[in-house]
This record gives sequence, structure tokens and C-alpha cells, in this order.
Amino acid sequence: MRVVGPTLAAMNALDVTDLVEFLQRQESVSGVQRVIAETAPFLLAHDDTQAVVLDRGRGVFVPLTHDETSMLLLQRSSERPALATAATACLARAREGAAVEIEVGTVLTFLGAAWINDALMMAARDAAARGARLVFLLYDLTPAMEAGHTAAVNRLFDRYLNLITQCASAVPAISESSRRDYEFHCTQQRTAAPPGEVTGLPCGLTPGQYDTTESPWPRPYALLVGTVESRKNHIVALRAWQQMIEQIGADAVPDLVCVGRLGWHANEFLHEYVMTHGLGGKVSLLSTSVPDEELARFYAHAQFTVYPSRYEGWGLPVSESIAFGKLPIVASNSSLAEAGRDLAVYVETGSASALADAVRRHGLGRAAREAHEARIAADASAPITWARVADIIRTDMDRAAAAKGRQPVFPEIELNREYMLSVPQPAPDGGHADKYLAHLQSEGLTPMFGQPRGERDFEVVDPAVVGELGSPQTWGVELRPGRRVDVRLRRPADGPLTLLMATRSMPGVAVLDAVGPGGPSRQEVYLGSVVSLALGDGAAGEPAQVSITVLDAHDSVEGFLGLRSFAVVLADDLRAEVAAQRSAAQALRQELDFIQGTRSWKVTAPLRKMKGRGAN
Repeated sequence: MRVVGPTLAAMNALDVTDLVEFLQRQESVSGVQRVIAETAPFLLAHDDTQAVVLDRGRGVFVPLTHDETSMLLLQRSSERPALATAATACLARAREGAAVEIEVGTVLTFLGAAWINDALMMAARDAAARGARLVFLLYDLTPAMEAGHTAAVNRLFDRYLNLITQCASAVPAISESSRRDYEFHCTQQRTAAPPGEVTGLPCGLTPGQYDTTESPWPRPYALLVGTVESRKNHIVALRAWQQMIEQIGADAVPDLVCVGRLGWHANEFLHEYVMTHGLGGKVSLLSTSVPDEELARFYAHAQFTVYPSRYEGWGLPVSESIAFGKLPIVASNSSLAEAGRDLAVYVETGSASALADAVRRHGLGRAAREAHEARIAADASAPITWARVADIIRTDMDRAAAAKGRQPVFPEIELNREYMLSVPQPAPDGGHADKYLAHLQSEGLTPMFGQPRGERDFEVVDPAVVGELGSPQTWGVELRPGRRVDVRLRRPADGPLTLLMATRSMPGVAVLDAVGPGGPSRQEVYLGSVVSLALGDGAAGEPAQVSITVLDAHDSVEGFLGLRSFAVVLADDLRAEVAAQRSAAQALRQELDFIQGTRSWKVTAPLRKMKGRGAN
């Protein structure tokens, strides 16, 4: 790997985009971001490893400077405003910084939540196409295992699973449970899972690191740490507390303090929490960002902790509870037995009665609770450390470096089927029939052929359209001057074929070069028209690839070529080409009508007439 500009003698790139973007929000790191923050310094201690961030606009990776690496990763300040300022400056510099040039054999490792960043997933595919060996740290399969996320996140996660299965050279996992879930997923998809080790996770907070002398709460309490979302099952804890209050009285039940930012699908819990006034003050929710030093005090002074989550990749709050010597009472599922080992008390998932019974038997009685704490204190097993986690990830990085590159994916497509490159927009509420009909007749149809857009076009588009593309937009993807995109597919029919690509309708012209089985070509493209590229002759099922580079787009309003969709037709299918071009002309006419109807167009009519450009 090398940088275009300054010399970079490194063969390993460590993507830290997730952490750097997260630090802009001035929140305490938790979960995924904590893993990046703790392991990155150990991985960057190797001279052959360089931290990089994604420039979303160009779709390229840019190396962090020495000062950025030190400030954001190695000597991280606890001052959130300072970190946010440094993170913002880093990402701003990356927009103009020299890009890392991916070479064959470069190992590119992703420690963060790549599944929520479609631009990052696109850049990863492009790196793999250039010969990079990709390594992804796998956390869990939550969106695939249960409906605890939004539809948009579930769709992104499906794309992520396709990406790592098709392109990764190694997939280490944070738990045996997550690794098993992933291998089972691959079996269901009839694909082979890339190899990968299991890291385990240590305590996210280190006891003794902060002053925990003073209690952060005025009364005895139990602690529940975790994002407030349906999967974490706060509603079960609330109802368990309600049962205990009814059975033994409020005075005999400690407070329940819930610490975690608000997530999604937590309506049921939040409704009952508000309507009951937190069970009369026995349950409290701290949803603002609680700093690590305060969270450490909450652990240190809690009587015990509860964690009723339905599914986890590991369960850091369980490890943290044990590290602070506190008994965790935990739902029995997924990886939680790996985090709690034989030091936790396990209860039936989703059962408020089972949780209430376990709390009464193991948490409320001092003798029982102290017996559990004594077992935790006497535990002699070697703790998992962040250095060990980093060593295991490094092992998989070395494995990836020694592995053969993954073969490119040439997806099968249907002849005359139009595939959308844009991010799908949810349909409006069906209660508004006019808006719903308008959606079906516009966003719901493809721009060239007017076909119903496929909900899972990404399964074809992601491996088919690979290059240095900007972040996906509601209309498609942008290709900037000097950048290229490859369209790769299996020929859907025998004989000469033509690739059609719809472009975004906006004022201007772009010049592009294309190289493929139909020979090289240079075209001047009026934005909003349809690009037509010959795929040459061949047999059905054979792979075909066209590489497109934008040479110039200065004569356009936004300075790039916008790509909306693509389709493959028979070379002599003039009817299909005419239909595509007619649709493009209609879109341009509609845009022109809109522009001519604006006040600015009418005001400037005399000037255009004077310049000979027409007033209409």
C-alpha cells in the first residue's frame, strides 16, 4: 500500500472511520467504539500498520497524520470537546488529503460498525477489487437474528453479510456465539464462511482507573447498563421490579438505575416508564451520555446488576459487573454465558417473573449476594485483556496477508431488468392515498423502463457496481472526475449486448472514458441522458466488465456524473434503447419546465434574451 503524495511504508491499513465520526458527537464510547479505542493502539504499535479514515465524497481512504493518530487513538484525551474538534478537523482534512493507493496484498482491517455505513462498504468492495485482503471484526448478527432494528438497518446489515462473505479474507468474531451464528448463516446461504478466530472481550472499564469513593446515587440500587432499545429488554426489568414491589413492598426493593442512550423500538418500555412515573421513583433512566468516571462509580456502588437482553454478541456490561466484583443477573442466551461464565446467575429470557425471583433469591439477601461476590473475588482465571484481543486480530491480519485474494463476484442478472443504484425510500403512510400513489408512480418505478423497483436490488448492485464512488444518495451514486467505476456481471443472454446506465438529471455535461468487451469509447454525456456502452459478443453466463472513468465534469452544476440505474439489453433491441432515451428526455423536460417556472428564471429572461440565449 502506498499514499499518492507522501511516502507510506505500510502494508496494513486499519480503518478507524467509525470511531472518528463517533467522537464528533461528544459522547462516551461504548460497545463497538470502545473496542476500536482499546485495540487500535496495540495494532498501531506495529510499524507496518497505518490508521486510515474514509473520505465519503471520493470513496477513498486517507491516512491519519501523526498528530491525529496521537490525539484520537494513542493518547486520547478525556475532554470530549477537544476530541470532537480534533475528529472534525481530521475528517475535513481527509476530504482533500492524499488517498491511500491500495495495492495487491494490502491488508485492510475494519474494527467498527461497517454495516451502518454504506459508503464504507462500497469502499471496502472497491479495495477488494484492487487486490486488498479484507479483515472484518464480527460483533453479532442482531439484525439477522431478531427484529430489533429498523428496516433500513436490517437492509444495510444484509448488505454487510454479503460483503464479508464475498470479499473478506478473515472474519474474527468477538464470541463463539457470534462465530457460530455467522457460520450457520453462511450454511443457509450455501456459501463458505471465511476463516476467523474468536477474541472474547475484556471489561470495558478498568476498576481502579477512576476515583469511586463517593456513591453516585442517594439510595441502594441495582444497575442496568445498555442502550435503551427493545432487544435489551428494559421492559422485562421494569415489570420484574413492579412484581417485587407488589409482593414484598417498595421499601424492600432497591432502586433500578438504567444507564444508556436512547435507541429504537423501545416504545413499550418508555410508555410504561413515563405512565408509572418510573414505578413511583423506583426506576430511573439516565439516557444522556454518562462519562466513564461516573459509570465506574455506578458499578462500584451497585448492590448487583441485571442484564435481560434477548441477544448479544458479547455483553460488556456483564464483564464490567464482574470486574467491579458485582453479581450480574443475566438472561440465558447467545454469548452471555461467555461473558458471565460461572460467575453470573442466569434466568429465562423474557420472563419478568424469573428475573424477579432471581433478584429476590440472589440479589436482595445480603448473605446470598456476598457469597456470590466472594466467588467473583476468588476467581483465579486469567482475565481477557485488550492486548490479547489485538493479538488475535493481528493473527487474522497475518492470515489474510498470506491468503490468496478473493475471486471477484460477477452477479447473474436478468435481461431487460433495470437495477437501481439509489438508497430506497420508504413509502409514505398508506393513510395518505394521494402521497402513496405519487410515491408508487415516481420513487417506486425505475427511471428508464418504469419497472417496479426491486427491494433487494442491492444483492446484484453491490457486487456489480464497484469503484471510487461517493456516498449513496436517494437518487443514486456520484462519480467524480478522475474516479472510476467497474460494472461487472454475467452475461444474461447469448450474442452482442448493450449496457444502459441512467444518469442524474441536472444541468451540465460530463466527459467519460469507457473500456470493455465492446472496445474503448469516449462520450460526452448530457446529464440526465442515458449512457449506452457496448458489451460485445459472448455466451450467456460468461463474465463481462466495463470500466468507466469521468475525465471532466467542470461544465456541470455539481461537478460529477450521477449514476441512477443500469440494465443490459440485446444490442439490436432498439425498442428498449428508445424507451430508455424517451424516459430520459421526459425527465429532462420536466426539470426544464420546473426551472422555467421559477421566479429567478422569469426575472433573468431579459438578460438571456439580450445575450441571445432565449427568453423562453
